[in-house]
Amino acid sequence: MENHEPKSSKAIMTFGILVLGSALITVFLFLISTKNPDFAGKALFMFAMTSMFGVAFQIYMKEFRVKGNWKELPIAFRFIWWTIFVANTLNFMDYAIETFIL
Repeated sequence: MENHEPKSSKAIMTFGILVLGSALITVFLFLISTKNPDFAGKALFMFAMTSMFGVAFQIYMKEFRVKGNWKELPIAFRFIWWTIFVANTLNFMDYAIETFIL
């Protein structure tokens, strides 16, 4: 018998690398900014990018992976999903508005 384990999607791996990489860079920049405040702005930018990558990943998962089975998922899972989605969206919007408009 052959073992047919599902292969991990390249898109999921790409999003994982983007989100995890930007999150690690964000933490690193925030730690550096305690000694050198010049890095605080770069850390906020990377935090906004982490949020943007997270939103893109959530949209990909909902629209291309879950598809029509969204209503079958538990209400608690959907509530947590929407909470994370809204928080990431608001964080990115706040950064964009403060940077480019105000």
